[in-house]
Amino acid sequence: MRLELNPGGAGSLDGLWWPRSRDLADELPDLLATLLPRLGPIHRVIYHLDEWSSAARKLEFGGRQIRLDGYRRLPARTLEVLAVSAGTRLTLQILAPLADFDMTAAQQRWDSEGGAAAYDQARTSVRNQAVSSDIPHASTSKAGNCP
Repeated sequence: MRLELNPGGAGSLDGLWWPRSRDLADELPDLLATLLPRLGPIHRVIYHLDEWSSAARKLEFGGRQIRLDGYRRLPARTLEVLAVSAGTRLTLQILAPLADFDMTAAQQRWDSEGGAAAYDQARTSVRNQAVSSDIPHASTSKAGNCP
């Protein structure tokens, strides 16, 4: 397993993780053991469903039951690790072993179900409505009617 953490935690990602396989249950123990000193006890891992082979809902680790939650609305190529301490979490970008085709499909599915595209579209729509409500209508303009 290879892991690189951002020293200052700058940006929305806290680090990069290169798992060796698509089996989340096999990959997590090494990752969690590495993160344990930084986060303390871990209680939940959130992952993108399309990027991993099926996983159980819980994983036994360090005498604790770690909850595994898979979603399709999570941004592709990310995994979140949540500690028992409130607000303590790490968001990791996954770089391998997922094939480009798999990652592209996961990203497209996330986008098609809302994702960043829906967010950007909603922002643009609201901005356009605000701008158009500030423009005087042609019928009230002193310049006359425009075709």
